[in-house]
Amino acid sequence: MTQLGIQLIIFGKRGGEDLPGVLADVKAAGYDGAEVGNPTTSIAAYDYKQLFDDAGLACAGYHTGVSALTDLDHVRETAAHMNIVGARHLMAGGKWPDAAGYEDAARTLNAAGEVLESEGIRLCYHNHNWELFALPEGGTGMEILLHQTDPGYVNFCFDLFWVACGGEDLVSFLQTYGHRADYLHYKDGTFDPETHQPLTFTELGNGQVKLVEAHRVVQTLSPTWITTEQDRVAEGGSPAASAKLSADYARGVLGV
Repeated sequence: MTQLGIQLIIFGKRGGEDLPGVLADVKAAGYDGAEVGNPTTSIAAYDYKQLFDDAGLACAGYHTGVSALTDLDHVRETAAHMNIVGARHLMAGGKWPDAAGYEDAARTLNAAGEVLESEGIRLCYHNHNWELFALPEGGTGMEILLHQTDPGYVNFCFDLFWVACGGEDLVSFLQTYGHRADYLHYKDGTFDPETHQPLTFTELGNGQVKLVEAHRVVQTLSPTWITTEQDRVAEGGSPAASAKLSADYARGVLGV
């Protein structure tokens, strides 16, 4: 059964200053859980779990950078923290200037993914637009990551906005590579189709992303989590109100 989550980036600094209040807003908006940064160095696992339990929410996953995965002892500590909290997906992203950088990232992901898989955690690479840009050597970073990571150890958290912003046909992309995703980010906004750069981030249904068409493909994949992500709200806007609008769209229009 697919659950609906939210990435807490929309709440900005408040996520670190008032997590109980943020989680209460998430619950009131109609979500099943929330995705967070990596809290392993800031709060004890059992205390963190209690915050989610008190809110009646699941922890959908943690988010970190690929650079943090080179230390496998740290990876094991993160897995132990996640298992106590109940999070089963670790998202990781990065950016490199050339093919060698992406090839090295693939090796890092494979090694960390093997450790995490042994602990019951799925490692998911989270994309932006730049992985879809041509590299100096030809090809793209996304092609390297897809072909040089082991599907047994590395999944993908495809971000629908960034895939579309990066110039891909979203439906075709998901039809081709969706089998590598057990977790997806649903994000909407506007972008320049010529430069492939973002312009605004919006609540679901208010931007250029073909969410309805994409969701038809996603439904055939049966992901564990569909998580909304809005990097920021309009100036003067309310993160809680935006979160609810996206949840209402995901539930009411998409049927998540």
